[in-house]
Amino acid sequence: MSEPFVPHVVILGSRAVARTLAAFVAHMGWPLTVWERDVVEYAWPEGTARVPKVFADSPEPLPPHTFAVVARGHEGDPESVEALLRAGAERVFLVASARRAEGVLEQVASRVGDESLLERVSAPAGIDLGGQETAAIALSLVAEMQWRAAGCTGELRPMVELRAARLERSRTGQRNLACPGQKG
Repeated sequence: MSEPFVPHVVILGSRAVARTLAAFVAHMGWPLTVWERDVVEYAWPEGTARVPKVFADSPEPLPPHTFAVVARGHEGDPESVEALLRAGAERVFLVASARRAEGVLEQVASRVGDESLLERVSAPAGIDLGGQETAAIALSLVAEMQWRAAGCTGELRPMVELRAARLERSRTGQRNLACPGQKG
């Protein structure tokens, strides 16, 4: 179990999922940087750092607690994931189908040599919320990021399923040990 932290979010990509995710990240109040050649062509939330380059072409060391999202529409996914891992991303989130994600991970594994690095990759990324729309995908990504940043572990379950346990904890004063960032 890890201690809760505020992630720095790095998004590689400028497609609809990346732009929608950026809006959610801004609402969370998390620092945000977007890397993509055409980043200046789109509106981004206020305070977003924009780097008009492809990260894999000129990677830079990343700040601590960086959550990096690869949402480039499959263009250069293996190179992007590898570059982010080598640059020190705490977690890499690959926006891809399960089949595509498996192929990307195989390519990355053959390139990095150390398969333990792949433990820091969520592929496909996000929590299954049952939606295929752009907003649902972005919401599933920010949900996984929040879950990880809060230091949660174990199974994800709807809050209604946890109601009895929460009520018991409130009576006894026990804390939810599966999620140290959760308030009362």
